[in-house]
Formats: sequence, C-alpha cells, structure tokens
Amino acid sequence: MVYMMNETSYEFDMTEAAMERRKKDFLSEKKLPKSDVLPVTKLNKILNKLLVERAKLLQIEKDQEKFCLDKNELADPLDEASINIQASQELRFRNRNIFYLKKINKSLDRVLDGSYGHCEECDEDISFERLMARPTAQLCILCKEEAELGERNSIFGKKSKSLGKSLTELGRS
Repeated sequence: MVYMMNETSYEFDMTEAAMERRKKDFLSEKKLPKSDVLPVTKLNKILNKLLVERAKLLQIEKDQEKFCLDKNELADPLDEASINIQASQELRFRNRNIFYLKKINKSLDRVLDGSYGHCEECDEDISFERLMARPTAQLCILCKEEAELGERNSIFGKKSKSLGKSLTELGRS
C-alpha cells in the first residue's frame, strides 16, 4: 500500500508476516486480555489496523523531521512569507497527526487493559463495524450522536462556554 503526502510516498508492508511482526513488537511479553466484546480474530484485525496506523504516523513524523527548514537557510527574504504559510500548514498537519497518534496509543492501552470496545459513556459494547471504521472510537454510535447533538445545540443555542448561559441571558444577542 502506498500513501502520498506532500509529494513523498510512504510504502507500508501489509503482508501477514509484517502485521504479525508489528503485533509481536507491540505486545512483547504482554498478553492480549480475553475480551468479552470481541473474539480474538476480530480483536487481532483491529489491533493490526491500529498498529499500521501508528507505524504510518511515526514514519511520517520521522520523515518530516528530515525536511524541516532552518531559518538561516532562507536565501530570499521575499520568499519568507510563503515559507511561513507553508510552515504554518505543516505545523497544523503535524499537530493533527500527534493528536491522532495519542488517540491510537490510548486505544492500544485499552486493548491491553481489556477495556477496548466498551463505550466510555454508557459501558455498552461498541460494534465491530464501528471499531473497524474508526478504531480509536471511545463511544458507541448512540452516545457519539448524542454528544454531537449536544455540541451542535450549544453552537446554535449560542451558549457561553465559560458561564453556561445563553448570550440573551448575558444581555447580548
């Protein structure tokens, strides 16, 4: 599988042997707990997916460090503005990757402690289909929809985050 990003290709070995090697490296003397939510075969599929995503992000991070520009290397001061814009975009992209990497690591921790696949809100099982689509999911689909509805209502209801009051209650419209 080849992924393109910023004109650089990242190739990942998706063979069974490579996936088993990644899983073995991750587990290294840790045992997968018995899950009451997912059978071992399904848990292995999700674990492989998480480990592949983690490997991709770590490789991208490693490659980005190679291409960082030194400010002293700027040849033309007129190019500085466009370079600053590009650096800002790369920083946003990098922060997004770091955030996703933290979610992946949290999911891997949950696999090891046996809590993976349980909704953090209602403690119901998260469906295998949802976990395959979004392996870092912490909420079942019903709780996620409810959370998004609450977010949407607070935006359209113009609630003050700091005070929990609507803007009309604060004397603004």
